[in-house]
Amino acid sequence: MELIIVFAIVAILVGIAVVNILGSKRKASLTGTIDPLVADIRSQQTKAMEGAIVNGAIEPAFGIYFASNQYVLFNGAAYKSSDNTNSVVPLDSRVTFNTISLPGNVIVFASKSGEVVGYATNSSTLSLKEIDSGETQTIKLNHYGVITSVQ
Repeated sequence: MELIIVFAIVAILVGIAVVNILGSKRKASLTGTIDPLVADIRSQQTKAMEGAIVNGAIEPAFGIYFASNQYVLFNGAAYKSSDNTNSVVPLDSRVTFNTISLPGNVIVFASKSGEVVGYATNSSTLSLKEIDSGETQTIKLNHYGVITSVQ
């Protein structure tokens, strides 16, 4: 009888551990996608403010184009899918953009100031969703291009 109780306790503890490990993996998937995205947003803004040189010329602006399962880093005032200098960043297979509330699914940072070109208050957020758990996190930007919250 005592042996059965010990086995039951061990089974319960193992079950709790498995649930915690799976939950951590899902959280890591979403966090592991958001952290590099935030870094890329800041990097594109910094390039615009510094006037980074691409192919021997100073680019006037830098931006990011968002699709459901990836985002594209680009240089210039407008996204051109055929530009060979674009850098495509795929999202983790368990994460997708849930909502893209940006004009044309694009953020463009202006030269020198780094402000968001064509900023609209009601169109300044990105929401990512972890597919398995349904957990979402939203990134909000202000007109200066500063990320004001990630929640």
